[in-house]
Amino acid sequence: LIHEQSRLKILIYLSKKFPSKTTFTKVRKDLNMTSGNLSIQLKKLEESNLINQDKKIEKNKVKTYINITNTGIKSLNQYLNDLESLLSNIKGDNDELN
Repeated sequence: LIHEQSRLKILIYLSKKFPSKTTFTKVRKDLNMTSGNLSIQLKKLEESNLINQDKKIEKNKVKTYINITNTGIKSLNQYLNDLESLLSNIKGDNDELN
């Protein structure tokens, strides 16, 4: 789930904000994503309990706040550790990459 580029970018972005929440609009702008694509990716991340979305009405508009969960932090760290280990093994097996 995390390996998909958009979801990985979202999780890394949100992990830098942890434990604070950020708005949908800020994530969309900062990551240069369309609203549709961001919505789809956030839904998948939320279904896996990697993020939370909280909708509030402010000034007669719905505002969506997003934050990464503790599960999301753990999953992201595990993914990055696994990736680092894989890359380290590949470099160790192929001296031309060093």
